[in-house]
Amino acid sequence: MTSRGELASYRYNGFPLNLIRLMKKFTAFLLFICLFAHLTNAQRRSPAPSRETGYDKPASVSVRVGPTLLFGDLKESRSAWTAGAQLTLPVSRMLSVGLAGDLGRLRGEESAFYHARSDCRFGQGTLVGMLDLLQLGKEKARLSEFNLYGGVGLILFNAKAYDLTTDQLLRLTNNENSFRSRDGIEQRGRRGIRNTHELSVPVGVRFSSPLSRRLSVTGDIRYTFVRTDKLDATLDNNNLTLKDGRAQTEQILYSQNTHDRFGALSVGVVYYFGERQKND
Repeated sequence: MTSRGELASYRYNGFPLNLIRLMKKFTAFLLFICLFAHLTNAQRRSPAPSRETGYDKPASVSVRVGPTLLFGDLKESRSAWTAGAQLTLPVSRMLSVGLAGDLGRLRGEESAFYHARSDCRFGQGTLVGMLDLLQLGKEKARLSEFNLYGGVGLILFNAKAYDLTTDQLLRLTNNENSFRSRDGIEQRGRRGIRNTHELSVPVGVRFSSPLSRRLSVTGDIRYTFVRTDKLDATLDNNNLTLKDGRAQTEQILYSQNTHDRFGALSVGVVYYFGERQKND
């Protein structure tokens, strides 16, 4: 049995410490890439482009924050929050690639069948591709952007479900008996996995409006598909509760359950590592 002291040793403010350490490493890596992009841009800086060369679109870093909505088995979504950052590198005037990281929470509840509420804390890293539709077919470039984007990434999460009336713990995704599995049945590696790792696929749109040649404000709507039915610690039509010390969301084939999704609406700012130029 895990003691309160042991739990405190690997949790901080509700988030697992190993997840926080991972996000710190990701943030440090992101800052390193930002510095590298800034130095590289400074070394190759040249006079403002002419009408023939078109548009100078430097690398950028952005931060965002906003509410989330979970779409799972607990149908009555409750809003929670997420915050993230992204490094974006231009490939052409229209196309960019980015490396993004997010931390947040997802919540849901249902009073009818499950009579439960869920709380999920997650961290996510994603590689994304972005297409700026405002540059499509334009000879004159714009500082404003309207990007369609999609990507693939890895989400780490820990979810629990509680009784709506008594607040008793009903189900959870990770405990001392948890294990990794490709199909939900076959155990891989040691037990005691504190966070579930799954594939995630985000898609969305982002609009950016310039404040200056180095700064823009953004609005972002995204929808993320996740290869799991456990974001709300609840499986399809399964209202069983904890027994035998086992995480109740295991030993069920992934293919027998629908996958959960979540959406996010966020606002943020983008900083460009160089002055953007446009044709007047």
